[in-house]
Amino acid sequence: MTEEIKFSVLVSLFNWIQKSKTSSQKRSKFRKFLDTYCKPSDYFVAVRLIIPSLDRERGSYGLKESVLATCLIDALGISRDAPDAVRLLNWRKGGTAKAGANAGNFSLIAAEVLQRRQGMASGGLTIKELNDLLDRLASSENRAEKTLVLSTLIQKTNAQEMKWVIRIILKDLKLGMSEKSIFQEFHPDAEDLFNVTCDLKLVCEKLRDRHQRHKRQDIEVGKAVRPQLAMRIGDVNAAWKKLHGKDVVAECKFDGDRIQIHKNGTDIHYFSRNFLDHSEYAHAMSDLIVQNILVDKCILDGEMLVWDTSLNRFAEFGSNQEIAKAAREGLDSHKQLCYVAFDVLYVGDTSVIHQSLKERHELLKKVVKPLKGRLEVLVPEGGLNVHRPSGEPSWSIVVHAAADVERFFKETVENRDEGIVLKDLESKWEPGDRSGKWMKLKPEYIRAGADLDVLIIGGYYGSGRRGGEVAQFLVALADRAEANVYPRRFMSFCRVGTGLSDDELNTVVSKLKPYFRKNEHPKKAPPSFYQVTNHSKERPDVWIDSPEKSIILSITSDIRTIRSEVFVAPYSLRFPRIDKVRYDKPWHECLDVQAFVELVNSSNGTTQKQKESESTQDNPKVNKSSKRGEKKNVSLVPSQFIQTDVSDIKGKTSIFSNMIFYFVNVPRSHSLETFHKMVVENGGKFSMNLNNSVTHCIAAESSGIKYQAAKRQRDVIHFSWVLDCCSRNKMLPLLPKYFLHLTDASRTKLQDDIDEFSDSYYWDLDLEGLKQVLSNAKQSEDSKSIDYYKKKLCPEKRWSCLLSCCVYFYPYSQTLSTEEEALLGIMAKRLMLEVLMAGGKVSNNLAHASHLVVLAMAEEPLDFTLVSKSFSEMEKRLLLKKRLHVVSSHWLEESLQREEKLCEDVYTLRPKYMEESDTEESDKSEHDTTEVASQGSAQTKEPASSKIAITSSRGRSNTRAVKRGRSSTNSLQRVQRRRGKQPSKISGDETEESDASEEKVSTRLSDIAEETDSFGEAQRNSSRGKCAKRGKSRVGQTQRVQRSRRGKKAAKIGGDESDENDELDGNNNVSADAEEGNAAGRSVENEETREPDIAKYTESQQRDNTVAVEEALQDSRNAKTEMDMKEKLQIHEDPLQAMLMKMFPIPSQKTTETSNRTTGEYRKANVSGECESSEKRKLDAETDNTSVNAGAESDVVPPLVKKKKVSYRDVAGELLKDW
Repeated sequence: MTEEIKFSVLVSLFNWIQKSKTSSQKRSKFRKFLDTYCKPSDYFVAVRLIIPSLDRERGSYGLKESVLATCLIDALGISRDAPDAVRLLNWRKGGTAKAGANAGNFSLIAAEVLQRRQGMASGGLTIKELNDLLDRLASSENRAEKTLVLSTLIQKTNAQEMKWVIRIILKDLKLGMSEKSIFQEFHPDAEDLFNVTCDLKLVCEKLRDRHQRHKRQDIEVGKAVRPQLAMRIGDVNAAWKKLHGKDVVAECKFDGDRIQIHKNGTDIHYFSRNFLDHSEYAHAMSDLIVQNILVDKCILDGEMLVWDTSLNRFAEFGSNQEIAKAAREGLDSHKQLCYVAFDVLYVGDTSVIHQSLKERHELLKKVVKPLKGRLEVLVPEGGLNVHRPSGEPSWSIVVHAAADVERFFKETVENRDEGIVLKDLESKWEPGDRSGKWMKLKPEYIRAGADLDVLIIGGYYGSGRRGGEVAQFLVALADRAEANVYPRRFMSFCRVGTGLSDDELNTVVSKLKPYFRKNEHPKKAPPSFYQVTNHSKERPDVWIDSPEKSIILSITSDIRTIRSEVFVAPYSLRFPRIDKVRYDKPWHECLDVQAFVELVNSSNGTTQKQKESESTQDNPKVNKSSKRGEKKNVSLVPSQFIQTDVSDIKGKTSIFSNMIFYFVNVPRSHSLETFHKMVVENGGKFSMNLNNSVTHCIAAESSGIKYQAAKRQRDVIHFSWVLDCCSRNKMLPLLPKYFLHLTDASRTKLQDDIDEFSDSYYWDLDLEGLKQVLSNAKQSEDSKSIDYYKKKLCPEKRWSCLLSCCVYFYPYSQTLSTEEEALLGIMAKRLMLEVLMAGGKVSNNLAHASHLVVLAMAEEPLDFTLVSKSFSEMEKRLLLKKRLHVVSSHWLEESLQREEKLCEDVYTLRPKYMEESDTEESDKSEHDTTEVASQGSAQTKEPASSKIAITSSRGRSNTRAVKRGRSSTNSLQRVQRRRGKQPSKISGDETEESDASEEKVSTRLSDIAEETDSFGEAQRNSSRGKCAKRGKSRVGQTQRVQRSRRGKKAAKIGGDESDENDELDGNNNVSADAEEGNAAGRSVENEETREPDIAKYTESQQRDNTVAVEEALQDSRNAKTEMDMKEKLQIHEDPLQAMLMKMFPIPSQKTTETSNRTTGEYRKANVSGECESSEKRKLDAETDNTSVNAGAESDVVPPLVKKKKVSYRDVAGELLKDW
């Protein structure tokens, strides 16, 4: 079988093909390999390794050269500073001391590094094993897993084999054999079948017999199709010559992502031109596609763009992924994804690619229901043209002559679109075709024949045949200096490397090589002359040591300028190229940033050079050879010296009289000339320079050199103020919303006219102004405080009855019709609003929700199992959590109707057994707390009559020699886990508010470090300050609960223990300290955490304690048998519990019986007499206290009794003594 073939055989094939000189030799060797080693049924396992770039069965590896180098270093176990590691990381850089002859070829450098560690013996790796390891590599989620797979590959291969594995991972084998040749040799119909399916596995399975022709397959919904492509043409005349005599449509060429939308019912796919499914568009677009494409099955061809609702136009290229991400995260934006369909390939159950373009346009209008700014149709009549603003050219027209094409092209260029596409209306849609049925024409956006003179400031090493040598340059524009002074600062502008021959490039590099300085970022900063961003895409490999030693290049660009984030200059170029090297120009005569910005703002773009447009296409080689030597006749004059012609402008109003405007920058929707004419029409003047006569500085954005200069001198106003004044024909006040920058003087003056939210005291607000004011008001981030005051101050209960609820709505629509689903959606919207009105919250994240409300029609039965199937595995685990209430909508309806939060148990949909199975462990751990709480509630309520003197133990040594006694009991130990610096909750009723309250008490009582550990649950009575008496343990249940500390306080144990109890304990401490001074510590001891200090008890307290101990002794004797049985239970040790236990030493009474048990085991308490205890411990202060001695038998020991707490009234009296 092919899978059992050694990978070394495939490596031999790669080497043969690479060494072969002619295409026929390469093809014959490939054919021989298939016939000799491969069975027809197993072609795919080998072919997918030969053309890995077309294999879509395996996902992306996420490994480019830089990341792959790091993973290889880790897999080899070498230091990052080792010479071989440096060679891998600096694979692009040349020099015989580093990469040598293989500079720029990562796989060859990796092979050199691996050869000394692997040797030349093959590891016996088979093709099947390689495919399995590559599948693992593609599915690995982190770098550690990828490194592990690479380590396995290194062990199973030699250096030569690993070189080809790396090339397969990089999906570039460098065989010198195109995929077209491979397809033709594999089967005559292979390329056609792949073009309509983009499925390499399907091609290999269907075309096993080379001699049997395959019937041409049509396209299918759900399988990507290679798009039809447009041939690039030089000028309008050449394009019309090819299309003469045909019906032609001219369309605007949009600058977006070419996307095919495949719709099959509600299943939507978004395939790119590389047949990748871009599922990131699904969240923002799928619902729109389903609702507005009027057939169940359909394939559309078009562009995915971004529509800017604020400017009412398409945004510039590059923000698709950002907007898609914002849509997924639910962020509001004035930009949204918009799909423009310009062709339809499949309708219903029929492929329509064999119909003419004119017929497909008619189908497109019937199939798609346009939605402005979201889903548009590009056809000559109707569609997107309907939404075009008046006065602007159409997006698509039918042209009848070259003059029509020329006019449409110029209008498109003036609108700053990417170009135009000419299509034959009678043509069919051909997958992967670039024969000339479609042609594209793009402009040069920097004036006809004008080039930009820029200075080289850095260089980038190349790859491949240019490896080891500088192949690209970082160029910069000068920051304009004062008159008669050379510029001393240069701002990075773009990187360029194309346009020069090898000889010309070598000449430039050789002249600059003596002045190259290695870029040692971040150890050394760039030369001080250069202003750079240090962006990873900007950072060069070498710097030019000094601008005086550099060379000027004349560059141009085929694509319009774009706003730059990578480079310092406010604009950069897409796909720039070098036109010529200007050895005749000194370094200081390069173009400056200010001149370039003005040039961009004033230029509307134009067609390519006139000489080229007038030349014929019969002999393109002659034109190309004469292009480089021709003299440029157009000089570059900075536009700031060219005054806008306003001689024919007539005045309309005088609202801008006595005002002189200086425009720092303008929006893309308006030109500088437009604003100049607008100012003159309304009685004002404008200046081309910023001088003392200027009264108003206007800008569209707060960036750029001119803006930085303007804001140092005066206020900067947003251009919308000028537009608003002109539209209303009156002078509007300069409200805060119109300012981009305020000087200190203006800011001080403005504070007398506006409030803290920028609302003017003297001017009324309109709707937009109100929105701005509300957006300026920052909402409090303390949501708990907000909820507290809402509940406290809310006039009616119905507005706050759901304050503690966060609701997740789930529509249960298993067997509903479309109409019923629509009703369910309306019901969901209504309940969402009512929840918000009742003070609750609505969440789309199940992890944040406290209630999952299942919405269903009245007669539809609800099944928790069916509901849970709609959720992911992680969400299913959340559904079983006790804290999440899964209820029907009746709970919400009745809670809203009664204006109170009802108990969820009556309405729950989750079976009890499922809840118990999910929370079994937590239920066990909470067993003791529940019992304690139930006992405490059964006791009579009596106020404490005595005060307990407490001494602080903050200085207690951690090295005190105390051993834990081995004991057992029938109750689980409760140890509270920490959350950061706070403990986690033990009881389900414990809230974050209690944590905050405890923190405040801890701060107030910083001198008190101990709290009493006691048994029995105190009954709360916060309004009267009462404390419950200690409760008696039930027969046979010796209960033991330990508190872990939270800061300087004890954690809560029972769910009913409140913050008031915590404060009471703190107040007791303060009261006791005020009354007793530095008194002795407590006498009440926990059998787990017994304190070394002995408290002083009053006589009445000792008498009560003695009675309680005797009662507990009797209960313990009765429970002895049951305790012995439960002593066998073993619970795994929790590391965090063990750590907490070590923080609280347990003094044992009998050293002969002590032994360490895990903190999760059942324990038996040991209580011994006062004398033996005092002998083992050293007290910080001498005391004459008596301890509780139950006189119990040695085998059964009663639990310790709970101390009495003082009432709030007593605490308040103590606190108010000094007031």
